Amino acid sequence: MQTQIKIEQCEKPYCVIHTSVETDSIKEIAQKISMMDESGKSTAVSGWDGDYCIQIKQNELLRVYSLDKKVYVECESEEQPLLLKMRLYEFEELAERCGWTEFIRISNTDIVNLSKVHKFDMSLTGIVKVIYGDEKVAIVSRRYMNKIKDKILMNRK
Repeated sequence: MQTQIKIEQCEKPYCVIHTSVETDSIKEIAQKISMMDESGKSTAVSGWDGDYCIQIKQNELLRVYSLDKKVYVECESEEQPLLLKMRLYEFEELAERCGWTEFIRISNTDIVNLSKVHKFDMSLTGIVKVIYGDEKVAIVSRRYMNKIKDKILMNRK
């Protein structure tokens, strides 16, 4: 496949594919390119709603959690959680590889997007709740409290 880079004034880089026929492989290439940021890193994951695969951009992700040995993702654009066909640790590795620094594990079963967290509810009983999205709540386990405090203090600086 022939490639060409053209330097011109534009707000954001964009890609145009010239082809005589729109094939499945061309569509696949276009979709992969559309899920990348300017650095070439992926900005989306695939969530499943039954037979439908839905591309969820990194900035729409609210929370990734496991329930009944399956992993789900909550996002702003979908009302119901979507099935994520990867394990939590695989999502963490993906986030790290892609440079998604806003994701942090808050318990053995939950990862939240700190940029979508509205507040931390620190009750007198010692239970810490993360309030995100449309007033949704997740519970922080004590095991991860120090990691979260370090991350929050690091973000403040």
